[in-house]
Amino acid sequence: MSFGEFRDSNLRAMFEAVSLKNVQLHQAIRSGNDQLVRVLDREIDPLISALISYRASDLDDIYLQMRLLTKFLREDADDRSCVLRHAAMLSLLVERYFGPKRIQETQVPARGEHHQHLGGDDEQLNEAILNNLPERVAVVTSDFRYLFANTAMAGMLGKRQIELIGRSVFDLGLGDGSDESLRHALDSAFAGRSGSFVTKMSVQMEICTVPGRFSPLRAADGSISGAILTLGEPETVFGDVAA
Repeated sequence: MSFGEFRDSNLRAMFEAVSLKNVQLHQAIRSGNDQLVRVLDREIDPLISALISYRASDLDDIYLQMRLLTKFLREDADDRSCVLRHAAMLSLLVERYFGPKRIQETQVPARGEHHQHLGGDDEQLNEAILNNLPERVAVVTSDFRYLFANTAMAGMLGKRQIELIGRSVFDLGLGDGSDESLRHALDSAFAGRSGSFVTKMSVQMEICTVPGRFSPLRAADGSISGAILTLGEPETVFGDVAA
């Protein structure tokens, strides 16, 4: 795929940036430079998000957006979390360009004002897709409150999804001393960075370490409106939660 295939100059510039970082990332993987891999992985995530969030107006450009994601799916076929992330983005593109308009408003129960932040033609996230992911995913506002939590996240916290909206992320499920690591992750996301972290959570009445990833939630104009948290499987068990 050549850079000149994109008719939209904005899309072409985004594609060039993503392609360059992707080449550098795979070179770092082949050379075994784990530190550089982590750096490049943090840098490429917001670039991909910006490229996918951009609304193309030309059919050929729409095709190339999708083609890029299928390329990533093939390259990352052995990384389950990457496959899920790319597949969710591809589903979002299909729904945006070829699905019925306002599909969330007709098929997903309304959530009032909070739902409007996740809905709309230019959204970065799709509630129906997120609810079907096995990973625990949450959208957090800039004042550290849940705007959305998928079914897996709500299940881990022992709450209904609607009960989490507006609650502080520091009020539920965190183990002692974990506020700082989570706050640092969210502050980094609000500053436009992506990365990974580890926190302690109460999972089925036991304190476990839980690996997570953070990334900025960007609006259609590129501004940062919140953070996306993705938590993986609990790992080391520390013991029962104190009564």
